[in-house]
Amino acid sequence: MNADRDKLRKLQWSIMEQVSACSLLPLMRIGDELNLFFTLAENGPCTTEIFSEAAGIDERYAREWLHAMCAATYCCHDEEFENFYLSEEQKMVFAYEDSPALMIGAYDLLTGNVHGIEKVIKAFKTGEGIDYGNFHPCVFQGTARFFKPSYKSNLIQKWMPKIPSADKILKNGGRLCDVGCGKGLSTMLLATEYETAQFVGYDIHEPSINEANTAAIEAGLEDRLKYKVLDAEGYEDEYDIITFFDCLHDMGDPLSAARHARNKLSADGWAILIEPSASDDISENMNPIGQMYYSFSTMGCVPTSKSQKVGLALGAQAGSKKIINIMLEAGFSECSVVFKNATNMVIACKA
Repeated sequence: MNADRDKLRKLQWSIMEQVSACSLLPLMRIGDELNLFFTLAENGPCTTEIFSEAAGIDERYAREWLHAMCAATYCCHDEEFENFYLSEEQKMVFAYEDSPALMIGAYDLLTGNVHGIEKVIKAFKTGEGIDYGNFHPCVFQGTARFFKPSYKSNLIQKWMPKIPSADKILKNGGRLCDVGCGKGLSTMLLATEYETAQFVGYDIHEPSINEANTAAIEAGLEDRLKYKVLDAEGYEDEYDIITFFDCLHDMGDPLSAARHARNKLSADGWAILIEPSASDDISENMNPIGQMYYSFSTMGCVPTSKSQKVGLALGAQAGSKKIINIMLEAGFSECSVVFKNATNMVIACKA
């Protein structure tokens, strides 16, 4: 072997950094499950003894966990490592569920993917898919929590204003259908903002739909917001807006789903898609965001799509050109990317 020594060391160090990041996965889940971040946020600065007592855990485990969090810069400490606390930024990212910067849900999703390894290994060998309902519960919980901060920060404030016609439709009491709504967060945000419009969310995962309906009732929105178990070609009625939020690329037959949406839209209606940001040039996706989305796609998006009819398997990094071509082939007259940042792009399609 004639490996370049410098390149070899660089690769090894890169792997060590990645392994270091991965090693935190069980500790982050433990911290989340036992409310350790919230406890530290509410009690810090504090000693390990005070922290462990407040959290109801063993002090020795608490100390090791805190040291790991400090090494990762996920926790702060004094010079003597006697008192520990979370900065205001760390509180927002790890401790408070309603924070617009919460990121702890990513570790639910990662944990769910680890639990699903055996199923995906089988899929690699057979080329078959994995039914969406057969993923680990952490996948559904993690997906909802991972996307929640972005939706809460962007959907009403940044994304909808980019589509003035859609915004006007909803302000005038229009009807919106949210396809692939999951636990219903995006639909609920819209229903809360547009108080005269009517909303319905559809998803194939019954437990998520049940949770969504419960949340709608608790929010007092059940008269204008309903959730039902249906796939992307099973709904009837006519709508003014049909949304596909982070789901079209998961579908086995996105073209048929888009055609069905086109047929169920009013004459001046719109379809709105939110998709992970990706370049149509694969080389431009070779970065940390691309690494994350290709990984999520391998474990979830592609297996889900391949379990359904057609099994097109667009993947989470399909790029805007592929998505828009599907929508145009489905019969939409105009399609364009109206918003894009490092993680999301919004595509508006006119009937």
